[in-house]
Amino acid sequence: MSLHTFVSSSPAAQARHILALTAMAWRIAPASPHEVARRAPHGHVPLRVRRRQHAVTLAALLPHSW
Repeated sequence: MSLHTFVSSSPAAQARHILALTAMAWRIAPASPHEVARRAPHGHVPLRVRRRQHAVTLAALLPHSW
């Protein structure tokens, strides 16, 4: 296994990389998308909300496309 140096990576990116390598070595199940989003700084947007926003956006654009 080759060692990589992370010169340009942020400390947060380095920490995520180390956690991913440790999880892989210990055969820990990957985190669910919801768990990852819960820890993200921007928070979690439920799928139904994204679908609703997408439908509203398309409905607003539809009259202009005719």
